[in-house]
Amino acid sequence: MREVVAEFKAYLVMKNSSFNTLRAYEHDLALFEEFLKQRDYDYRHFSPKEYDEFLNSLSDRNLSPATVQRIAATVKSFYKFLNLYDYLPYNPLEEVSLPTYEKPLPKALSYEEVVSILNAVEVSDNLRMRDKVLLELLYATGIRISEALSLNVLDVHLRDRYLRVSGKGNKERVVPFHGRMATLLRDYLQKAHRVLSRGKPYLFPNARGGRLSRVGAWKIVKHYASLVGLSHKVHPHVFRHTFATHMLIGGCDLRTLQELLGHTSVTTTERYLKVFLPQIYEVYTNSHPLARLEG
Repeated sequence: MREVVAEFKAYLVMKNSSFNTLRAYEHDLALFEEFLKQRDYDYRHFSPKEYDEFLNSLSDRNLSPATVQRIAATVKSFYKFLNLYDYLPYNPLEEVSLPTYEKPLPKALSYEEVVSILNAVEVSDNLRMRDKVLLELLYATGIRISEALSLNVLDVHLRDRYLRVSGKGNKERVVPFHGRMATLLRDYLQKAHRVLSRGKPYLFPNARGGRLSRVGAWKIVKHYASLVGLSHKVHPHVFRHTFATHMLIGGCDLRTLQELLGHTSVTTTERYLKVFLPQIYEVYTNSHPLARLEG
């Protein structure tokens, strides 16, 4: 089976799958292979019944519903590949549905909470200037942390105030930023970045001049949130979720927000709509003349 898995990984590389996606698929298929060995099953004679057994075995590991769904999707994609490239005469999982679960709604920070985190950065040296620009950029644009860290200096267009961002599946999009962000970026590039980058193109270098890692960026977010007592409220996508929610509250339409966030489907973007529905209802009840009469 390992040879076929290697072929599958090569197929994913050809499809421009990201490094993180490849690692996740590799991990998921290792669990699948372990299951097959334990049950003495042959992957070439796999059925929906065995697939259900596999999903049950994942639940026994106390994995989150989201993780179980991802692993299930990996196995389905694997069998689709096996059939597509004639390793199997048919796809035994073609008609099988993925397990469903209710995705938790993203939690956004209030405007005051965001400002308190951004103001917690005291720009006393080059690294703290980098931290300031990173946090401000995440909130100003709503890009993913991974997208911010993959930016190079040439991806920043100060005159026209936009970033050229490479998102999931290496899909490029243009993301605008406001004038205050442009000023911060200009100051950063002219001063702190020149020292930190050591001639390398990365927009956000680490202390040694290499590209700042996701772990390093997450520590930065967590550190400044903890300074203002908000570490319990932050998560890896906190600024992205907050950006989306605040944009909708400000009147941004779903299609535009979809483009800004780089979502393939507007359905993904619609999840943010649910986050601030209570606020919409409050505005409605305070504004509509007949609604006010109910009180």
